[in-house]
Amino acid sequence: MRLSAEPFVVKLDGHLTRAQLDETLGTLGEQIASVGLATVILDCSEMGGYDLDARHAFVDWNKRWRDQVVRVAIVTDNRLYHVVVATMSLAAGQAMKAFSSRSEAETWARTGL
Repeated sequence: MRLSAEPFVVKLDGHLTRAQLDETLGTLGEQIASVGLATVILDCSEMGGYDLDARHAFVDWNKRWRDQVVRVAIVTDNRLYHVVVATMSLAAGQAMKAFSSRSEAETWARTGL
């Protein structure tokens, strides 16, 4: 499998529902499948909140895609989300980390490419 030269970047804003996340991750999955291996940056810096079932769906998606997604970097200023991301990383068995800035997330996502 070949690794995408650049991370896939997805921007999430407002209040995230499972339906919105399913649509976004469906498109992302198609893009990842077309390249084989990828890193992902989720920019949640303008996201106000999320439904609990959206979080569960995200963990499930990461479990399904962890063999093709090398790393998931999440951008958020919300310190509580940093703790949630660490927990989701453990639950999904995925290399996933939260960052306060997009540049930090990009640097980490590109590590090892």
